[in-house]
Amino acid sequence: MFSPRYYIRRFLGRRGTFFLRNMLSEFSFKLGVYKGPREEGKEPGISAMVCTYNEEDWIVPSMLSIENLVDEYIVVDSSTDKTLDLIQWLKEERGLNVRIFRIPPGSLSEARNLALKEAKFKWVLHWDADFVMFDWASNFVKDFTSSLDPRRHHLVYWPWICLCGDLRHLCGRDPYHVEHWLFTYSSSLVYKDLFIRGTPMDHLIAPLKLFKAIYIDRVLGLHLKARRNLRRLALKQLWWKFIKEFQEGAFRGLSYEEIAKRKALELNGTDDLEEVGRRILGKQVTTLPMYDGEYPSVLIPYIE
Repeated sequence: MFSPRYYIRRFLGRRGTFFLRNMLSEFSFKLGVYKGPREEGKEPGISAMVCTYNEEDWIVPSMLSIENLVDEYIVVDSSTDKTLDLIQWLKEERGLNVRIFRIPPGSLSEARNLALKEAKFKWVLHWDADFVMFDWASNFVKDFTSSLDPRRHHLVYWPWICLCGDLRHLCGRDPYHVEHWLFTYSSSLVYKDLFIRGTPMDHLIAPLKLFKAIYIDRVLGLHLKARRNLRRLALKQLWWKFIKEFQEGAFRGLSYEEIAKRKALELNGTDDLEEVGRRILGKQVTTLPMYDGEYPSVLIPYIE
């Protein structure tokens, strides 16, 4: 799907987009021409929207890092690995309020729209399974949301620090990932798949006249692009390297692992995906800057 909104946002930049959005939403709010959060019928609190596909690496510390922040987890899962077992363990042994919906692998936007539909609470936290929040950040977010005008809809942005290779290296010199990670629920919200330079990406469509954008200029946690499982690291790298060929159907009749092994042998002289992952990791960490910041307590066992 082509989206003029995406290219307008790219042209205006974040500040220009925020200015336009906030000007229109302020005008609409003063005129009283839209449905406010109180009219949506949601309970006070936060629903975490967690869409998972083979996320066994970090799903446990990720979900535990926000257990004191969110009132429920809406998990939409398509995994074929141990992800679902780990989530069930968190639900049964750690007492997390998790509701699980299983769907076949496919459109991430469809998964997010299902999670939105099922959310019971006023605030929705967009939570990927490789995000981990700092220990102090839960109270910070609670205090911040309680300070906002309850009559208004908000999109709240902040930066994550991205770690690559392993847990001790940054993803390049500009390792920040900024998006609207928290927003008030509205029945007008919808995720749509957009193709950016040929790659499908899920994109939240939030009406300009409705949502006020707010930027928190403070890092609240880590985005773990690092992989514990070397085999999965190789699979992911090979997928992105040959995504155009996959999309064009060049490998019909072959399983994903068969394709990955064939490409690994072609590029690296071996079809041992764990060995390929080890080589990728070794190359990554030699070129990445070190991270010397804080870690959430749930990550300490993984670092040690």
